[in-house]
Amino acid sequence: MRYNYIESHWTAERVTMDEQVQQADPKTILTQCEEQELVSEIEGEALTMLGIAYATRMPFTEQDGTTYAFSQVAYVEGESLYALCQSNHLEGYRAVKLETRPDFLKDEQGIEIPIRPHIESAADEARDTLQRKDSIYEDGQGQRIRPFTETLMTISPSFNGVIEFGIGDEGIYHPYFDFAPYLVKQDTYVALGYDVSTNLPYMLLSHDGRYYGTHPIHDSDFVQGADHVSVRALVEEKTLDPLQPSPLYELTFELDGQIVTKKLSIRFHPNALLREPSEVEPMSLAYLHRSAYQPNVPFYYPDAISLGHDAHERLIEALNEANPTKRVGESGAYNYLTLFQGNRGQQFELSYHKRSSKLDVYIKEIDTERQFKLTSEGAETFQDVFPQAFK
Repeated sequence: MRYNYIESHWTAERVTMDEQVQQADPKTILTQCEEQELVSEIEGEALTMLGIAYATRMPFTEQDGTTYAFSQVAYVEGESLYALCQSNHLEGYRAVKLETRPDFLKDEQGIEIPIRPHIESAADEARDTLQRKDSIYEDGQGQRIRPFTETLMTISPSFNGVIEFGIGDEGIYHPYFDFAPYLVKQDTYVALGYDVSTNLPYMLLSHDGRYYGTHPIHDSDFVQGADHVSVRALVEEKTLDPLQPSPLYELTFELDGQIVTKKLSIRFHPNALLREPSEVEPMSLAYLHRSAYQPNVPFYYPDAISLGHDAHERLIEALNEANPTKRVGESGAYNYLTLFQGNRGQQFELSYHKRSSKLDVYIKEIDTERQFKLTSEGAETFQDVFPQAFK
């Protein structure tokens, strides 16, 4: 098989910091971090975000979203110029060092983004917003959250990493939200509150400063609720060091008649860059369809039928054993075959010739127009793995 990036499957755009949008070549985006050696770290105390480019492949069929794919490249400058690549197929970012800026970013000023996040007491306006009746999400099951407005803190975003919270310096830390190389950088707001009916303490988080989600605090002493909870913020302003817990709040409450004090700490966990070209085995899929593919127009069953995963290797073997030919058959019910392997694919046009007891199957590579004929065994396999097409 000759898998490649099929341009008609992808929509690609480039975006500058002033939100100017231009059409882009999908293959450039998809291969940006494939043609150079990956780097292990981005050098510099602060980075300048220049812009992004992204490519999207919509689902091939309405019923099956497994062919959906998204890839993004963020262009940043530190001590050098970098491209950071992210894909829905990968857990994390890869990065390569570039010699020159892409043309669409040649004159871009960009915005500076710190490597480490900063936390400080929130402004009075943010505290007033937190006290609004509709600011806190409540689950409709009797939950009524009252915030401790004096605990409201603002976390300014950093370039790439995760914010975690845990009880005590030696406690277990849980990730709550992350920063990523996006164009828009918004502050995050965190405070403490409690449910007035159960006395359960909650963390309150907002990514826009207007609406807050509620998150139970992970600690066994709070499972049944805590009486007479009081809280105190422990910091007013601080830049977070990587992997170093920083005490954020002190919670004092009554438990079984005893006064207990615990500290809730915050920790910044930088995201390591991926050093391998791919961390995920690319998914292989196949679709037989009646008409040619049109960009961003999904097929509906039975206009396209998918191949079961257990039969994919049999189909590929049949295609690989096909013999070159100049003959062409006649149109049938399904005249096209599309294969996917991760972000790449290959397209074929099909034709058939019905004989007394057998069916000849001809395949033509759409990009090269090379013509092949399946062997007798390959034609039988083709009918066997796509039985719906030959009923």
